Amino acid sequence: MSFPKKITIAEVAPRDGWQNFKEFIPTEQKIALIKKMIDNGAKNVQITSYVSPKWVPQMADADEVTITLLDYVKDHDVTLTATVLNGKGVERARNLGITNLDFVISVSSEHNRRNANKTTEEVIADFENIAADCKDLNITLGTACTFGSPFGEEISPDMVLNIYKTALKYGIKSIGLADSAGISTPDNIRKTLRALIPQIGIENISIHLHDTRGMGLANAFVALEEGVTRFDTALGAMGGCPYIPGAKGNIATEDLIWLAEHMGINTEMGLADTVALSLEMTRQIGANIVSSQAALAAASEKCEN
Repeated sequence: MSFPKKITIAEVAPRDGWQNFKEFIPTEQKIALIKKMIDNGAKNVQITSYVSPKWVPQMADADEVTITLLDYVKDHDVTLTATVLNGKGVERARNLGITNLDFVISVSSEHNRRNANKTTEEVIADFENIAADCKDLNITLGTACTFGSPFGEEISPDMVLNIYKTALKYGIKSIGLADSAGISTPDNIRKTLRALIPQIGIENISIHLHDTRGMGLANAFVALEEGVTRFDTALGAMGGCPYIPGAKGNIATEDLIWLAEHMGINTEMGLADTVALSLEMTRQIGANIVSSQAALAAASEKCEN
């Protein structure tokens, strides 16, 4: 087997990880935790999403979080990204000064209806209008439900490629392939990647895995085998789409680092410090400790005490 010598991890806890958390996390606490993520070595942090607080109350402070962190990273080697679903979100990003955006289109029609209140065709049309006027922005196309729909629809690599071809017309090459519901299996990950990589190019692909059925790390292992070098993860395995019933969190940052270290793959992030930060975050905000590495560390603390 051949694996990458180095991978890049994008920390998505501040957006995907926190978006479905019931208790509102104070803005000052969010900012302090994200600063610690950056100081811990994260090179890419997804800090928020520009959506209506009516639908995602946790993101009501997106503007303040963005302004403060953009100032903080002036002297740091890190990329801050935010998620958008429509033109209003893009304009907010421009006004705030953030230039790296993830625009999400679901391959699932039903997920688009629930997530954006539009059909897939309408979301793609919105995307085309936005992309035509976004030469000043760095956009990654995020395709939700790439590896399967939780609503019973058939999802094929050709459906993903059709969306990607639309992005290419506007010079957008970067694509994030998401198992949004966490329902994929390793063989499906392999089959889908082998269909997409020759058409898209491995250098343009990142992967975003959820762990609803406990297959997250197994799916990540297969992605590594297939040559993927960019992964989205969340401290503490937090996350889950509010519009996908039963969806659990992302694969944990600390668990992927542990896997990578034991396979001789460099992440440029220390495991011990990441586990400590994961425990600090979950305890501060009152979240459950569900990642394997954080749970083991917590259990070890109890034994020592």
